[in-house]
This record gives sequence, structure tokens and C-alpha cells, in this order.
Amino acid sequence: ARGFFASDHFAAIQNSFSQFRFLFLALFIYLFIENKESIKTMLLGWLILILFVCLDSIYQYFFLKDIFGYKIVTGYPEGSIRLTGPLGRRLVVGSFIALISIPIIFYYFKKVKDSILLKKIIFIFLYFIIALTVLLSGERLASFIFFGSTILIFVFYLDFKRIVICTLFIFLLITGTYFKNDTFRIRFNNSYDILSNFYNSSYGRLYESSYLLFKKNYIFGVGLKNYRVDCDHQIDPRPESVYQFCSTHPHNFYLEILTETGLVGFIIFILSFVFLLVFINREINKNNLSFKKFSSIAYGSSLVLLIYFWPLKTSGSFFTTWNGSFFWFNLGILLLMTKKDKKN
Repeated sequence: ARGFFASDHFAAIQNSFSQFRFLFLALFIYLFIENKESIKTMLLGWLILILFVCLDSIYQYFFLKDIFGYKIVTGYPEGSIRLTGPLGRRLVVGSFIALISIPIIFYYFKKVKDSILLKKIIFIFLYFIIALTVLLSGERLASFIFFGSTILIFVFYLDFKRIVICTLFIFLLITGTYFKNDTFRIRFNNSYDILSNFYNSSYGRLYESSYLLFKKNYIFGVGLKNYRVDCDHQIDPRPESVYQFCSTHPHNFYLEILTETGLVGFIIFILSFVFLLVFINREINKNNLSFKKFSSIAYGSSLVLLIYFWPLKTSGSFFTTWNGSFFWFNLGILLLMTKKDKKN
């Protein structure tokens, strides 16, 4: 209803209705994957996709363009280069790999933990390729998410001694990349500069503009896709800043929902999500499930969803196809894990 009174009511209403496509994605996964063989096929295709994007991105790093002809991009800050892999000109290949690989790593880590040595070596090699690609992408948040998630996997499945050894391996990999890769070092140092003076950073400016807009429209918000419209009508409290006051979205999950849907939309969304997670957790703990042996995937998908709710994380727009797809895809995977075994 808020969309009818938004500054750009057409964009607000259109985007509100378009959100149903995400619900259909989650329901499609739940309804059309019906047996263990189909989920094994899905996992294999999932893994092949990840490795293809990784190998294409690594190829791009060494030869300055990928197999499709997409060239590396000169990024920010000055002196850094960014990989795009097969994703064209979008600087999100690291985020893509990090978010899409977490459930897969959860699953295969548990699967090979007690397997023969050869399978463990293959898994370590595949993990190294994925981890290296995330680091070479130059995406700071993607690196933090990926390696933070990996350490959580260690905590889930390993004893203390092995946790220390595996964490040390990750530390050496990150340290080696820091000293050997200029892009990673430049962007890591830039992250420190941003965090040490966040209020005056580019992100601080966008957070400020979205907060001020939320204060004026705190009940129902400004409407979906209307931050970009209404923000430009605000008076900039710090016009002397070198960073822009507005953008297409606030670059933060909470601020975007609060600004565009208000407290009403925010509360409805959060409560719906919490109730759904409680339901999924209760169902997964039952014994008569079709995909009980794949329940480790549920841990990875749950972690991806919780990453969205990390309050200090910068993010793309949640209501776009690119960012929304990861959320709803993993929600569909969680729903799939609750399926009952028809034989019971």
C-alpha cells in the first residue's frame, strides 16, 4: 500500500510485486527436487559451476582476460585490479563464490572428513582453488565471509588440535596473499582506513543519508526502490565531504529495509523470518526426513542467511535479483531439507 504514495510509485509497486519471483524460486526448489538422486545431481552441478567460475577467474588474473574475453577492471582504490570472471563487468565474483560455496563446503567437508586420504587431498585441492579465487578477487567482505565461515566449519566437525592446524593454514594463505598480491594488500589497507574513520568514509555518508531519510518516514518507509529518489531531495548536512551523500541504495541490509519499508515492514520481515527458521529447525531435527543424510547442507545455507543479518555488513540492494537470489535460494534449500520421507 505504501507504494501508491511513494515518490516513484510505479517503481515501488512494480518492485513489490516482483518480489514474488523469489518466493517462487524457494518453492520451486522445495517442490521439484523429490529424491536423493536429484539432490546429488544438483550438488554436482553446483560444484561444477563454482569450479568453472573459479578457474575462469584465475585464468583472467594471469592472462588479463577470461575465456569469454572479459578483461580485468581497474578498481578502487587506485592501483588495484578487480576480477570479474564470467560475470562481465560486475565486480562481484568473489561474493558470488563465497556465498554459493559455503553450503557445498559444509557438505563435502563432513563427507570426506572420515574418508580415505585421496578424497581428503582432492577436497583440500578444490578448497584451495576456491579460497585463492576469493582472495584474488580483491573483495574484502567476501574474503572475511568465506574464511570466517570455513573456521566455523572447523568448529563444527574437528577437534581442537585440528582446528588450530587448519586455522593456521588459512592464516598462512591469507598472509601470503597479502604480501604477494598488490590488490589484496591495497584493499586490505583501505579497509583499515575506512573502519578507523567510518563516519567520514563513503559508507558512513550513505548510512547517514539513509538514517536521516528513515527518521522522516519511520512508520512505512519511502517505498521500495525509492531511497534513490527521495535521498536526492534531502539537504546534505556535510556538503564539504568528498564522498557522495546518496546512491542507488544504502549499502546495508537493515538500513535498506528500514528506509524503504519502515518499522512496519521491518518488523513483519524479521518476525516472519524468525518463525520460519524455528519451523525449519524443528522439522530438520525429526528422523523421518527424505534428505536427512544431506542435513549438513542446511548448516551452510543457514549460515548464508545469517550472514545477511549481520548488522555491520555492507551489502548490495536486497530487493534486486542478484542479491535476493542468494537469500531465497538458500531458504529453498532449507525448506527442501524438511521434506518427509513418503515411505513413512
